[in-house]
Amino acid sequence: MPNVALQDGKVILKDGNVSCTCCGGVVCPPITSEYNVISEEMYNALQAGGSYSATGYGSEYTGCAFSGTSSGTIASGNCGASVGVSGGVTCTIGGVSYNSQIYIGWSIAQVGSEYRFTYYGGGSCFSGIYPGQCYTVGFFIGWFYDNISGFGTNVGTATITTSAGSMSFGIWNLDFSATAGLDITIS
Repeated sequence: MPNVALQDGKVILKDGNVSCTCCGGVVCPPITSEYNVISEEMYNALQAGGSYSATGYGSEYTGCAFSGTSSGTIASGNCGASVGVSGGVTCTIGGVSYNSQIYIGWSIAQVGSEYRFTYYGGGSCFSGIYPGQCYTVGFFIGWFYDNISGFGTNVGTATITTSAGSMSFGIWNLDFSATAGLDITIS
């Protein structure tokens, strides 16, 4: 039988190492590896959702360069979301069009007394530098790339801003001359 406690006026179900708000609250699956610890305020701001706006760009040695914007809504009570921008069609081969884009997705959870955040993402910058082929080196975003040395070059930053502050993450590419950026504001 799980333990139940009252915390900040909410009923909390304590099941092993995972504390979950119940009685109408959202239970986010625990995150057990590859995560950053965030503040309770940031966790609450991300779970509250809201309107978002995003701007982003990327370029690679292939000659591709794009920029874009997006906006929308992230549902409240979420355990994660994904936001990105598309730069439009930058390469068409055989009647198939390829959109250049960059995005970041994330998941949040409370595990014991910690608030955890894990993230992933990336993008592509397509160009027809080889006959009959759309080519991209590709962008990479994730805990793994920020914390494990030896992969690619840090070519820019992805930032998520909420009412509780900002978090920034690296954007990586195998092309050392590439550039990229992604800024997301949730209000």
